[in-house]
Amino acid sequence: MAKEGATYVCDICQQIVVVKKSGAGTLVCCGEPMRIYDGD
Repeated sequence: MAKEGATYVCDICQQIVVVKKSGAGTLVCCGEPMRIYDGD
């Protein structure tokens, strides 16, 4: 589940997503799950 207010990044294309409303499921980009962005 994506957490409200969290920032996620795609390790392939570097797209960044900020979650405005949490919901069920996994954020996916370029066919791979996105990871929580820690500023790196």
